[in-house]
Amino acid sequence: MGVRVSNAALVRLSYASTATFEPNEAGGIEVSVGQILAESRRNNKKRRIGGVLHYGNGYFFQCLEGEREAVEECYQRISGDSRHRDVQRLSYTEIDRRMFPDWSMKYLPVETEITRLLKRHNTAFNPYQFSDSMLAELLEACARGHDPSDSADKAGKTAASKPSLWKRLLGKG
Repeated sequence: MGVRVSNAALVRLSYASTATFEPNEAGGIEVSVGQILAESRRNNKKRRIGGVLHYGNGYFFQCLEGEREAVEECYQRISGDSRHRDVQRLSYTEIDRRMFPDWSMKYLPVETEITRLLKRHNTAFNPYQFSDSMLAELLEACARGHDPSDSADKAGKTAASKPSLWKRLLGKG
C-alpha cells in the first residue's frame, strides 16, 4: 500500500503522547485537536510531510512520513508543544512508499477500523502499551480509515453555505 517516491531518504516515525487539555464531554472534535490539525496541515504541506493523527482516551497517536530531516525537525517541534506531554517515539523506519501520500495530516476520530482493532485485542486505546505488531495493525487501520474532513470537503463543493465549524477549525473553509 502506498506511493513510490523519488530517491529521497524517506522515513516513517510514530509516537504517542498524553493530552494536557481536558476532554470535551459534549462530544465532537476537541478544539485543541482541531488547532493541532490546522497547524499540522499548513506546516506539513510546506515540508512535504504526511501522516495520520488519532486522538482517543486522552492519548495521541501520530505517524509522520517524509524526508528524514523534515520529519526529525517536526518531531522535535511536536515534542516541545505544551498541548501534550510524555511524548514517546514508538517506531522509526526507513520506507520506500508512503502509507499516507495524499494527507499532510489525516485525522481519524473514533473510527470503526480502530474500534475493531481494539476489540480484537481486548484493550482500550493506549498507544504506549501497544506491541510492535499492534502498532503495525494500527497504522494499517489508520490507512484504511476515513477522515471526516474529506467528506466535508466533497459535500461543501455542492452546498453554497457557510463553512462548518469542523472545516473552519481545520483551515478548510
